[in-house]
Amino acid sequence: MRDVSSANDADDDAAFAEGAITLWGNLLTLIGLQLLESGTAREDVLEMLTMLHETNQETLRSPRARASASRHLMSVYRALAEA
Repeated sequence: MRDVSSANDADDDAAFAEGAITLWGNLLTLIGLQLLESGTAREDVLEMLTMLHETNQETLRSPRARASASRHLMSVYRALAEA
């Protein structure tokens, strides 16, 4: 028989991680928009996001977290590129 509490704990951990990454992505979008509105060149803001992506790829241990962060960061990149 499967341990239900272990399954729920794993799901809760995954939900927590996804929520944290989503919050991080939303915050990056707001910061990026503020930088653009205050006169920072779009290319500079996009370069900062590229550097953040490269850092994440090197430092996040979890492949799942890396993939999720990468997807969220790409969404931020696209939103700011079109803003």
